[in-house]
Amino acid sequence: MDNDKKITVRQFLMMVILFSIGSSILFIPSGAAGYTKQGAWISTLAGMVTGVPIILLFLNLARRYPDMTFVEISNQLLGRWLGTAFSLYWILTAFMGGATTLVYYMGNFITTQIMPDTPEYTINIMFSGIVVMGLLLGMNTLARAVEVLFPVVIVLFFVLILFVSPKIQIEHFLPVIDFGIKPFIKAILLYISYTSIPVVFYLMIYPSSVRGGTKAAKALLIGNLIGGSLLLIITAACVGVLGAGPTARQFYPSYALAKRINVANFITRIEVIVATIWIIGLYYKTSIYFYAMLKGAAQLFSVRSERVLALPLGLIMVVMSLVVYPNSAYQLQWDERTWTLYGPTAGLIFPLVLLVVDMVRSKKKP
Repeated sequence: MDNDKKITVRQFLMMVILFSIGSSILFIPSGAAGYTKQGAWISTLAGMVTGVPIILLFLNLARRYPDMTFVEISNQLLGRWLGTAFSLYWILTAFMGGATTLVYYMGNFITTQIMPDTPEYTINIMFSGIVVMGLLLGMNTLARAVEVLFPVVIVLFFVLILFVSPKIQIEHFLPVIDFGIKPFIKAILLYISYTSIPVVFYLMIYPSSVRGGTKAAKALLIGNLIGGSLLLIITAACVGVLGAGPTARQFYPSYALAKRINVANFITRIEVIVATIWIIGLYYKTSIYFYAMLKGAAQLFSVRSERVLALPLGLIMVVMSLVVYPNSAYQLQWDERTWTLYGPTAGLIFPLVLLVVDMVRSKKKP
């Protein structure tokens, strides 16, 4: 790819941060509080630390094959049949476990919290249409747009924290450690499943489509850590203001947190701040999932350009988003139990297998 058409390191960093926030900003606080109560911030911090070696694993794999995507690496190391099977499973994970579910989240959030009289399918169609449109315009267009949208997210985030910080009660964090080792591990697994492991789908972009190639490795790691730090702050704010119990029970705790803003009975009901942060973050997370699936499918089936697949697969994504979760109770069970095992299969075990195979092959070479 021409270097002028590649994503700059700064754009790449901002995209990784938004990707890491993504859907996590609404779900991580409740999940962490549900498992570790007042210590939700501790498990979130532990999740950030646990995610570092996972990101380093991805970077190590990318460093060995700087001109290839994950699908190409898989086919190169595992051969035609096994490599195709690995790649197909990985692509379906990006589509069904990633893009499709995020479109559902968008429709569910908007219709339950902001526009209850609007049919969910209309939101899903509009959101999917914007995702498809963005990818038809190209990854460069998304990268340029992030330079405008990222500052908006950061400013709104700290405005939210500034307004709710006077309502934080220290007693909500006490006792500090009131959980067992098993809930603590579950909370960490929840965090890495939604924030660290999905970064593997950036291997369809990094390093082949990023200026500097593997020299941009720090951007991937630092971006994920910055995103994790923002999640840590919002989790601590939710527990400090709402309390551990209400945070765990809320479906969208950070949105409920924004409803508590009341400055002199003048600045109030501005929870649209969280909605804006989440919509932008979710858009970029959905776009990366969808792009990974598009590019992977194009490479797997030898399609000349992934853009040819964007519209038909976008229509399938809309339909699947309406049936992927029968109800909210099923969604909660899937998110907390199934995805925490399913996600690491494609996002952790697969890259580890590829790295081991490459190391074994390297030792056999004379």
